[in-house]
Amino acid sequence: MNDEEPPRPSGLPAGSKAPLFDTKDIYGNEISLKKLLEVYNGVLIDFFRGNW
Repeated sequence: MNDEEPPRPSGLPAGSKAPLFDTKDIYGNEISLKKLLEVYNGVLIDFFRGNW
């Protein structure tokens, strides 16, 4: 088994604006970044890799 991690994409720079997106949460509920930003002044987006 190879213990080396594959190369990671560079992603967005810290502090930059994320592109608008729609997705589902772990319960299947629709989430829209645009709708969240209409209600809140900001949104923290935290992505988890599935390899732990």
